[in-house]
Amino acid sequence: MTMYRFLTAALVMLAGAAQLPAQAASDLDDDDRPGRGVARISLINGDVSVKRGDSDDMTAAAINAPLVAADHLYAGAGSRAELQFDSASFVRLAANGELGLAELEQNRYTIQLARGLMTLRVLRERRADIEVSTPSIAIRPLREGIYRIEVRDDGNTEVTVRSGETEILSPQGSEKLRRGRTLLVRGATSSPQFKEVNDIPEDDWDRWNERRDKGLLRSRSHQYVSSDIYGVEDLDAHGRWVNVPRYGYVWTPYVAAGWAPYRQGRWAWIDWYGWSWVSYDPWGWAPYHYGRWFNEPGFGWCWWPGARTSRHWWRPALVGFFGWGGNSGFRVDVGFGFGNVGWIPLAPYERFHPWYGRRFYGGYRNNTYIDNSVRIVNSVNITNVYRNARVRNGVSGLDAGDFVGGRGNRVRSVGDTELRSAASIEGRVPIVPDRQSLRLADREVAPRGNNGRGETRFFGRAANANTEATRASFDDQRRGMEQVARRTFGDSDGGGVRTSGDSGRRSAEGGDAAVTAPGRRGGEDRRSGGEPTAGTFTGRRGGEEGTSNESGRRNAGGEPAAVSPDGGRRGGDDNGWRRVGESGRRSSGSERTVAPSDSGRRGGDDNGGWRGV
Repeated sequence: MTMYRFLTAALVMLAGAAQLPAQAASDLDDDDRPGRGVARISLINGDVSVKRGDSDDMTAAAINAPLVAADHLYAGAGSRAELQFDSASFVRLAANGELGLAELEQNRYTIQLARGLMTLRVLRERRADIEVSTPSIAIRPLREGIYRIEVRDDGNTEVTVRSGETEILSPQGSEKLRRGRTLLVRGATSSPQFKEVNDIPEDDWDRWNERRDKGLLRSRSHQYVSSDIYGVEDLDAHGRWVNVPRYGYVWTPYVAAGWAPYRQGRWAWIDWYGWSWVSYDPWGWAPYHYGRWFNEPGFGWCWWPGARTSRHWWRPALVGFFGWGGNSGFRVDVGFGFGNVGWIPLAPYERFHPWYGRRFYGGYRNNTYIDNSVRIVNSVNITNVYRNARVRNGVSGLDAGDFVGGRGNRVRSVGDTELRSAASIEGRVPIVPDRQSLRLADREVAPRGNNGRGETRFFGRAANANTEATRASFDDQRRGMEQVARRTFGDSDGGGVRTSGDSGRRSAEGGDAAVTAPGRRGGEDRRSGGEPTAGTFTGRRGGEEGTSNESGRRNAGGEPAAVSPDGGRRGGDDNGWRRVGESGRRSSGSERTVAPSDSGRRGGDDNGGWRGV
């Protein structure tokens, strides 16, 4: 019996040891936790730009650029764009459209459509809770489907369900809208009116969406990766999946001789995540934010996505950082103690040292940069630590100023002599960003047109308060990083990390003021239970914002629109309009009355067919 127990215990230990590599590469290191949700710019056609939520800076959009909560996306005239939130959820924005990411957590997204036409495509079953907020209602898809939503220049909203089913929410209640139906919405945010009609005819926008869906559904790469990993649809056309005995199926790209991972792109500063890789490779999302790279004889560079059965989290990059040269002290001009910074793609099972998140940017909750851990390891042989350092072109580097400035066109290989004098960086990367670090592309931002004005007030769960209210501004982030770099490299101005309250803003009680996103009013809280509320679209148009206690939408002269005492009906002539949650107008026999002859009409004030949800 004793021998049996010994053998059983030994087998268990061996089985556990065999699983250790898969666990180590499954993105579940003890010092790494799931981060904020991240949306991917997966398609750009024409003039598309981004307004950064932590700074209000405008930058040209780029394929594979990450967006986080409080960021805003704009599509210019004749342009369109697509955002991908996970392996199933896509939002496409048509020309002259504006949307904001009000809430973006793991599997929880709130999109605020300020102006224009968008389609929300839920391509397959998903775990995510999605909401689209408009000036008057919120839309929550209940299953896979195609949901077309438009906010017109006059502020009215139109929702069409091409397939699937969605829940419509307003201050008065909620109802469902099913396939083949269109909902028209008008009136004040506090008391909108609705009318349901037959779905509007398909047009070129719908047909383009259908073609896009077919291409996504044809992708075969999903069968090789965990469902946590998204953005793999682009791998099919730019590489192939091969079976390597040590790792199973891995993906190898079609690239020119001398190519290497993390070489074509730039480093950009992203709120909460810090330094993040923005790839210029057309497929450059999943292979740079998940998994590992290695070089296999006969195949070249290969991307291993990790075990399909393990949990995977998005990372700003999967590299090991190091620095060399110019380390005579803190350089104020670039905010980095070394003259050069380099990076190496991590190979399978190599440890990842996070430099982002709550551990490093604790100030997002308590206004204090609570952890300043930077480990500079001087006595280290980089080629012994990282396997890919022994591969030709496996090590990339930049002058520290070029790194901060996003000048990825100057990336070069790092030679053995430089590597021998390099110091490894573990934990927070002590490189201070500047305004150039916020750019996602080198293109200049085209001026936005004046055709229509994007709304600033929305109805929905994230309208008043959400995660963006707890974010630090870019200026506060930069000041915190300056303190970290000074302490790391011994500048005379060091000594203690500044709290975000040190920027000079103080509360009425004399303490540090809460840091809020641009335009956001501090102190606003979500209603208990996460119930939807009417609120503002923050950080827009020089701080201009509407308030939830305004009587309704403003008219062309800037004055609040008149609202009749009956709660939103215009002049007493409802023409079939009602509010969400109401059972509809009833006859003396308490039956709903709807004129069937006009049930498909799209007019605003016709005398039939109009009703709410």
